Amino acid sequence: MYAFHNNRQKPVLDETDVKILNILQQRADMSFTDIAAKVFRSHTNATNRIRKMQNSGIIKKIVAVLDRQLVGRPTLVVTMVKLNNHSAITLRNFAAQMNLLDEVQFCLHLSGEYDFLLQVTLRDPQEYEEFLDSKLCALPVVEKVQSSFVLRECKTLAALPLVV
Repeated sequence: MYAFHNNRQKPVLDETDVKILNILQQRADMSFTDIAAKVFRSHTNATNRIRKMQNSGIIKKIVAVLDRQLVGRPTLVVTMVKLNNHSAITLRNFAAQMNLLDEVQFCLHLSGEYDFLLQVTLRDPQEYEEFLDSKLCALPVVEKVQSSFVLRECKTLAALPLVV
């Protein structure tokens, strides 16, 4: 399966693990039996490998990717946020607050002029205005916000390139 090397407990994936991960990145709904057949392993072996990768944190989560248009959340906004305080506790608290907001799909802590990049999904621009007024800009640590409405998604949810 996979082994750990050095003191950081970084797993070393073998060829079968990489094949399984590549399959799951493309088709997470595939049955373990079908995955096992594709990697030429028994159902038990493939299942054990997947469970170990889940338990070790290599596989963080298996989710369904929804079509924003079809579920009534067509408006996508990329929001850059600059905070007025950069203490470690402020940065952690801001990130924790963003995790509580359903509208925020992604929250990335950045270096540079802005501290965070958010991907915000909503019904329409009016809902984004409400989000800004009542949630994001209502936070006392928010100094500056820059928003860009996404016109078209050209590439989304790209799989991580994995090799042995």
